[in-house]
Amino acid sequence: MPEPTTQSNTSNVRRFAVWGIALLVVALVAWKLHASHFDWAAFWQACRSADLRLVALAILIIYTNAIVRALRWSIFLKPALPREQRPPWTSLIGSQFIGFTALAILGRIGELIRPYLVSKRTGLPFSSQVAVVAIERIFDLAAFGILFSGNLLLSPELMTLPYHQRFHLFGYAIGGATLFLCAFVFTVRVAGEPVARVLGTVVGKFSQSAGKRVAAAILQFRGGLNTIGSATDFFLILALSLLMWISIAFAYIFTMRAFPPPIHYLGIHQSLFLMGFSVIGGLVQLPGVGGGAQIVTAGALHTIFGIPLELATSVGIILPIVTTFSVILPGLIYARVEGVSLRNLARTSEDAAATK
Repeated sequence: MPEPTTQSNTSNVRRFAVWGIALLVVALVAWKLHASHFDWAAFWQACRSADLRLVALAILIIYTNAIVRALRWSIFLKPALPREQRPPWTSLIGSQFIGFTALAILGRIGELIRPYLVSKRTGLPFSSQVAVVAIERIFDLAAFGILFSGNLLLSPELMTLPYHQRFHLFGYAIGGATLFLCAFVFTVRVAGEPVARVLGTVVGKFSQSAGKRVAAAILQFRGGLNTIGSATDFFLILALSLLMWISIAFAYIFTMRAFPPPIHYLGIHQSLFLMGFSVIGGLVQLPGVGGGAQIVTAGALHTIFGIPLELATSVGIILPIVTTFSVILPGLIYARVEGVSLRNLARTSEDAAATK
């Protein structure tokens, strides 16, 4: 009996700590804005001037991502299920909305809900669907890296920006990292056991336990790559991943077009550039708050593109609402229709992950 109580207390302490950090970040940002003589009247005017029709269009584009993700996930299921046992790909759309709703509300703890729901729907092991999430993330990183680095290196519109030489070098770095990631994935797919043995031996020279964990992780990753059934499926998954990130860039464009000049005139190249900053800032995820995407996005708009701070801040707030928090409404509707509780799902999927 004492063990569940201890786990519950630990969970509560962690939750309070996360919310405390979130409140501290909000307080620091508010103090910084106050110290910089932030014009709140201009900020509210910028918010009120937004064309809600374009914001709604951007949100609809983000909703299509759940459709693309469901179609992509159905391709990952092909090697594990005979054709007659595969669920319609449309039946996976709800799992995407519910999972990303939990991620937006609960933070990283909600990340296990999508594989858990798909596992229950298909009867496949939960661990196999967690592996799908890992491979899905690899394709997302590759697609994002291709678009972001290509935009930095090839777009003439970005050559006039401040620090453009540093951004050019950053584009080479991102492009190189993307190529290395692709090469590593291909190598593990072709020769997973030798790679695991070599890397495990190298790391094992410093720590035997770490070497064993590295080798086991690579073999597990190699198993996850079995979710890609053929070369045709590989290129189809990559194409869907690129399509999804391009659509996100267009959601950025429509959101910025919803605001008055000068931000109204930013185009596809600036949107891809800004999307990179938002993704980097969003790596720090706080439940119910999001991450640093708002701060980083507003800072990039103001510092690099010369957008007035008040207008940049309003856009920095609206963009995460469009790209992250807009899924909450359909996600809650899907959860209600399917009769599931987000918190119960998060708890159950976390328990399943701990025992898999």
